[in-house]
Amino acid sequence: MKLVNAKYLCDVAAAKGFGIPALNNNGGSYDVGRAIIEAAQELDSPLIIAEYEPNLEYRGYDWAGTVIKHLAAETTIPMCIALDHGKTPQSIMRAVRAGFTHVMIDYADKPLDENVKGTQQIIDIVRPLGISVEAEIGHIVKSSDAAGHSISKVTVEEAKEFVSKVDVDLLAIANGSMHGIFKEQHGMDFDLMAKVHAVVKPPLVQHGTNGISMADITKCVKSGMTKINFGESLRMNYISYFNELSKTLNHEHHVWRIARAAKDKLKDHVKEIIRAVGSDGKASLYK
Repeated sequence: MKLVNAKYLCDVAAAKGFGIPALNNNGGSYDVGRAIIEAAQELDSPLIIAEYEPNLEYRGYDWAGTVIKHLAAETTIPMCIALDHGKTPQSIMRAVRAGFTHVMIDYADKPLDENVKGTQQIIDIVRPLGISVEAEIGHIVKSSDAAGHSISKVTVEEAKEFVSKVDVDLLAIANGSMHGIFKEQHGMDFDLMAKVHAVVKPPLVQHGTNGISMADITKCVKSGMTKINFGESLRMNYISYFNELSKTLNHEHHVWRIARAAKDKLKDHVKEIIRAVGSDGKASLYK
């Protein structure tokens, strides 16, 4: 295992024109994490394996860091452990102590000046430790609260202003997508992605990918997005596979047999993502 930060992975990817899959293993799930890591290793892909802060409530930060490092111990791909949507300095430090190598501090719902100030405070703390920092501008709404919020898009001017005030490593931008459960999403503004990419230095991050077709994921990468986050589809598919296999597999009431089979099926979805962002075969660029 080569444990690195997300800036290193994304700087190379941005220069070479491919994306980095940032795949959420649902708060330290052994089975989802194993599917992600095995698929990335088999396709020789660099990998960011992410933990969404609320999902860490059950297993905890230390467990998530430990299980990822355990699963990755025999791998040869460059890998990053990332905190997704950290909301407080306290949660950031819990991730740091657990061995995470990238953190996102999400102050996108605050005024720009507060976002800048809060992001810089986190950078000052963790950058000396070799940990990269991601910020978000133009708050990306969830499907659960979208009824009371318009789907936001950042402006090119806002992106330029933000990066002129804080030297963040990665920048997530609102570009028409939403977090949540969808059959389809078609609101992405590819022209906006390209324009922001042209004027800011940090690699860009795509949030809210559930329902976006793999063809449009590839188009996001070609439009300038580098770190591409996936969460909902992984957990939805795992649950679907587990439920199906609990009825059809000759598991003899062994939970691990169902979990292993569901993990194996989930790997196919992970490989589809890796190929869509173009990171397959790219791990060798980091050796």
